[in-house]
Amino acid sequence: MKNPFAMWYLQQGLGKEGIKMAKISDYNVGYVVKDQFEGVTRDLLRTYAKSSGDTNPIHTNDVVAERAGLKGIIAHGLFSTGLITKLFEDHLEHGKAGKLIEVNIEMRGMVRCGDLIITEATVNKIEGKRVFFDVEQRTITKVDIKDKNNNIVEQFEAGERGYISEKDIERGLVKTKEVPGGILTYRERISTPGTAIIELFE
Repeated sequence: MKNPFAMWYLQQGLGKEGIKMAKISDYNVGYVVKDQFEGVTRDLLRTYAKSSGDTNPIHTNDVVAERAGLKGIIAHGLFSTGLITKLFEDHLEHGKAGKLIEVNIEMRGMVRCGDLIITEATVNKIEGKRVFFDVEQRTITKVDIKDKNNNIVEQFEAGERGYISEKDIERGLVKTKEVPGGILTYRERISTPGTAIIELFE
């Protein structure tokens, strides 16, 4: 299954182009394939909009996105979920080690500029040369960094535009951790859960 969005990522020089040749003997239940991407910018989304043909302005124009109640632009759904198919295509050496049979996903959360996108696939079953995965893509959205006196040292787009909701806080999605310069507040949530199946040649 050739994925035009994965091809686009490679053409843009986004992400790495493979790990090692996958063999069925490498897998067991619990085996994890993982990658992450931190490079969602307005310029990148404008380039993606032109390349994909999805020119809906909520992905490229903050004023239009604000009028739509989004508080700022959001990434295309296929931009972030395309990273899922790219994960498998990279892992399978772009058809050398096997093929991607099926991907089923559910888009739950919006992806914003500046987000760290983590894509993780965990083996849940192996049948012959087919490997079945649970897929989880999550985003980490930085809000701000504060010093020990609770003064803001650095504020990110999510803090400036109010992307974090009371519901996020109630659900325990907003967290803190120590970083150089102070305490970082961020939101971590699942944006795209799903499943996938690959078939190996060996």
